[in-house]
Amino acid sequence: MKIKYILCIIAGVFLVLFVITRSESGGSNVYGVNERVFLPEVSTASIKAKLDTGALTSSLGADDIELFQKDGRDWVRFTPQIKDARRLERPLARHSEIKRRVAETDEEYESDKRPVVLLEICFAGKKYSMEVNLADRSRFNYPLLLGRASLVEFGALVDPAREYTITPSCGS
Repeated sequence: MKIKYILCIIAGVFLVLFVITRSESGGSNVYGVNERVFLPEVSTASIKAKLDTGALTSSLGADDIELFQKDGRDWVRFTPQIKDARRLERPLARHSEIKRRVAETDEEYESDKRPVVLLEICFAGKKYSMEVNLADRSRFNYPLLLGRASLVEFGALVDPAREYTITPSCGS
């Protein structure tokens, strides 16, 4: 009985040490609230992104958003709000309705209808195709907001006490 008890204590200590070590190293899929990523279609430089579990969809800051027809389909032309970004044309994937409160204490909501396009993102060394809605984000600190849908696809967990935990790179 005494040996079982000692073995249980030793196993418990090893389990606690494993959890603490994994937590301190961040684990393989725990990222900070702010990270640097690549959008290879937009720019050769890495950009700052905010990982926001409170938002469902991802959002890219864009200027001069223009809807047009090409080959009988709806397309979007825009300039990302990123230094040295190229003007892009992408097929319109859909429109996203974004609701926000009129005032902090108000129960009334306004909504925006934003165009959504597919873009490639390099996150934590892997390349993904993700939906982003296009909006003026010039008043925000981060030109790219990564919402829950993208974070789930990346298998990402967000630790709000951390930031810039990964080196931006683009793998497969």
